[in-house]
Amino acid sequence: MIRSVVIAAGGTGGHISPGVALAEILAEKKDLFHIESLFIYSLVRNANNPDLKNPPCPVIWHNSPRIALRNFLFFPVLFSLNFVRCALDFSRRQVDCVIAMGGYSTLPAILYAIIFRKRLFLCEQNCIIGKVTKYFQSFADKIAFSFPPENFSRLKENYKVIGNPIRKKIIPLVSIKFSKPLPEQKKNKLNVLVMGGSQGARQINNMVLNVMEHTDISRQFNFRLLTGSSLYEEAKAKTSGDADLISYSDDMKSHYEWANLVIARSGAGVLSECAAFAIPLILIPYPFASDNHQEANASYFEKEGAALVILQKDEDPTRLTKILLEISGNLEILNQASMKSLSCARINAAYETLRFFFEENKSISELKN
Repeated sequence: MIRSVVIAAGGTGGHISPGVALAEILAEKKDLFHIESLFIYSLVRNANNPDLKNPPCPVIWHNSPRIALRNFLFFPVLFSLNFVRCALDFSRRQVDCVIAMGGYSTLPAILYAIIFRKRLFLCEQNCIIGKVTKYFQSFADKIAFSFPPENFSRLKENYKVIGNPIRKKIIPLVSIKFSKPLPEQKKNKLNVLVMGGSQGARQINNMVLNVMEHTDISRQFNFRLLTGSSLYEEAKAKTSGDADLISYSDDMKSHYEWANLVIARSGAGVLSECAAFAIPLILIPYPFASDNHQEANASYFEKEGAALVILQKDEDPTRLTKILLEISGNLEILNQASMKSLSCARINAAYETLRFFFEENKSISELKN
């Protein structure tokens, strides 16, 4: 019997969402996995994250400091104090297993597991493994990957490529077994969902707003822009046409069901969710992402035939315009990419990850019952 499991999921939504997806399953199946209690370990600044406003289990909040120039001299003291608080909290709750979702904010939980010899599992969302996975892989009991890793040293044969865990509210109610039907050319417009992540992306917003002014494109495509809360007014001021602008949405499922095509960054969460809905993608990776992991993620989906990739730092819409015109002239491009996108889907990734960590002998059907 495992007394307590902590899922360390701080940092950005890309770490939080899959962590909450795992927590949803564990909270329902504690008896099956022989777990007495479950906690999420996350940063105080994430208290307003939609996934943590109504979490499936109690949250242990913390203020682990980020390594930065402004606090470099004080970092050892600040981190040590935070780690002591973490160790006391975990000890009081009898934590004997840590699942770390990546990012600097998981360090106190990881060190607790190492120092006090508790079970440690790592989840890596990106094709380029992050620093946490890189530095602590040799201490982990098992490592679950969302996509095939490009720079994994394979110190132990304790890893598996499973897929990125998806929250229950996102997963389609009915499994999609074929590509999403497209409207007949020249009769109906194609629906394009544009996303720049939870904070939005000025580059993508401006590229799409410029493309929308193209006569042929505006006649053949509907655009729905999730601008990001901080960029909504800016995007609205630049919009002259009939654009569907949304600052932020917590109901991504309805948007995915609407979309025939997605234009987005290439974070692991967006890729996994779009694949679940068989949506082809035009990916514009964030050019300044750490270790260039977004470009690696995008390249993987492009190689699989599920996406077209635009690599640029400026807002020039030329390449995006050309791609959209090619698609409108040949819908089979979109149809084939839709099927390839679906082939990348790992709907049961949350179940599979937990089965890999805790109960290799249990089938998915057993876990779902």
